Amino acid sequence: MPASNGSPESDGEEPAEPPAGGLAEGFASEIDSKPADERVYRVALQLYEPTRVSAVAERATCSTDTARRHLGRLADIGVVDRISDDPDTFSRNESYFEWRERERLSDLSEADLTERLTDLTAHEREFRDTYAADDPNAVDALDHADYDAVEDVWLDLSEWRTVRRRIRRLEAVRKRRGSGTNTVRS
Repeated sequence: MPASNGSPESDGEEPAEPPAGGLAEGFASEIDSKPADERVYRVALQLYEPTRVSAVAERATCSTDTARRHLGRLADIGVVDRISDDPDTFSRNESYFEWRERERLSDLSEADLTERLTDLTAHEREFRDTYAADDPNAVDALDHADYDAVEDVWLDLSEWRTVRRRIRRLEAVRKRRGSGTNTVRS
């Protein structure tokens, strides 16, 4: 799919070379140049496990008090959950991100929504046919691959779960539209 962000790729030119120090170093220096609240937010997006404020501060290259203040604000608006107070520990609020994704999907046109559902259901049907099962949890990877190839089956099963999750999200948006329930936006 062509880029549409005004980058050289969208104009048919060759993409720019990565920074001399490598992509990781370029990304790190870009993050370091951002304000502390944005750095803490970007770290918070990756808090899949309960994480102490001090670890967030270290990853966001800011003081512990700064990280605590911004994490508290993020907890107040539902982006993260405060897991404990002593020590201060936070993790990502998965229900917030689920809601945010559904809101983003609700902006899709009916045609785009239908096309995505059609593609995803066809992809799920391929998994069902490949593994002769209706659910990825019913598949024993060792029954479908030699020991050397079992990781490929695990990757397929993970992708199958992701496809099913995406179908559920799109179906929720479709059903919400059908019932006439829309979110009020300001």
